[in-house]
Amino acid sequence: MLSLLASLMLFAASPPVADPSGTAVVFATVGESEWCPAGNVRVDLRTGDYAFTATAPRAVCQDATLERPVSEGRLDESRLRALRQDFQRAVGDGLNVCRNGRAPHDIIISNGGLHVLVVTDGRRTDAAPTDLSCWTEAAVSLHDRLYDTFARPTR
Repeated sequence: MLSLLASLMLFAASPPVADPSGTAVVFATVGESEWCPAGNVRVDLRTGDYAFTATAPRAVCQDATLERPVSEGRLDESRLRALRQDFQRAVGDGLNVCRNGRAPHDIIISNGGLHVLVVTDGRRTDAAPTDLSCWTEAAVSLHDRLYDTFARPTR
C-alpha cells in the first residue's frame, strides 16, 4: 500500500507523450472489489514484461497473514499490440475528462474500491482521477483491456 501511495505522489500535472520506441509503462488495479483488496498489474509496453498480483478469493481475502503471490511473465505479441494501442490512445486523449474544470458526461458511483490507472512514458507520468466519472473513454478502455488480459475470471 505504501508503494502505491508513493507512486501516486510522483504524478505530473500534464499527460505523458507516447513514444513507441521509448519507455511506456502502465500500472493499474484490476479486479476491484468492495470486499477484498484489488489485484494490480504493471506492464512494460516496450518489452511486454509484466508483474501481476491477483485479487484473493473472498473467503480468505481478509486474512491478515495472507500474502498474495506476484506472477511475472511476458505478454504474447497480439495482447501486447492491443495494450500498446489502448495506451497510445489514453496518452493521446489524456485520462481526465474533468481537467480544466469540465464536467463529466455521466456520473459513476461504485462501491468496488479504489480504481487506479497510471501511465508513464519516461518523461511524464499521469494518473486517472479517483472520481470514475472523470475518466476519459480512452482511460476506461485501457483499464478494461488490462482487466480482460489479467484479471477476468476464466469460465
